[in-house]
Amino acid sequence: MAHRRQRVAGKPRGSHRVSTPDEVDERLVYGRRPVLEHLIAGAATERLLVAQEASRGENLNEILRRAEAGGVRTRRVPRSELDRLSGGGNHQGVAVLASRFRYVDVESLLASADATILILDGVMDPHNFGSLLRSADGAGFGGVVIRSRRAAQVTAAVRRVSAGAAEFVPVARVPNSTLAVERAKDAGLWVVGLDEDADDDLWTSSSLEPPVALVLGSEDKGIAPKVREKCDETVRIPSRGRVGSLNVSVAGAIAMFEVARRRG
Repeated sequence: MAHRRQRVAGKPRGSHRVSTPDEVDERLVYGRRPVLEHLIAGAATERLLVAQEASRGENLNEILRRAEAGGVRTRRVPRSELDRLSGGGNHQGVAVLASRFRYVDVESLLASADATILILDGVMDPHNFGSLLRSADGAGFGGVVIRSRRAAQVTAAVRRVSAGAAEFVPVARVPNSTLAVERAKDAGLWVVGLDEDADDDLWTSSSLEPPVALVLGSEDKGIAPKVREKCDETVRIPSRGRVGSLNVSVAGAIAMFEVARRRG
């Protein structure tokens, strides 16, 4: 959605101000591959924006075809308009304005007898969150639980990084991660936290068979102490490197695919 421009003293009326990244509409998904994945996923979309100067190619033709098939309105706009809306991002001449993301209830993620969910205790970086959604989809996880405050939410940046996975993987929000852990345990899931200082390791732990909930902490502080105390077990990912710990999205991907391997 385009924000109404305000006149700035000393600038001509016709000047265009590029949005800063923090001002970009959270529903805007841009770039040919992210937009195509968004449309392939069948995500609710208000409209497709295509630069008047955009060159036709296989991806753009497919985007236009899918938008038409899905009844998505298409508007041709100057490239400068996409520059402004995307905050100068690499939009490649195309963007979609997605409908607001719909979160689900935690209980809906816990109904399956072999439920597998990911609980994120304060992951802040949209790129990490988006990558984790993509890995959750690939590993067949049933959903992701996030905090409703002081954590990354499902924004356009997260949708873009997830490459469409955000439209397939259900996401629930809770006031705090302790509540999510308690509800998972009440539903019969074994709750396992990833902690680089844990005694047990991921490969030898017997606690990763479904139903299971994996808990990942924030990028800087890891799992909060109160949340860690609620976990049934904590495990570490063995490393032979000289760097102390893995990026949270990498660690989460490894753990989720280990759960998927055991599930078969």
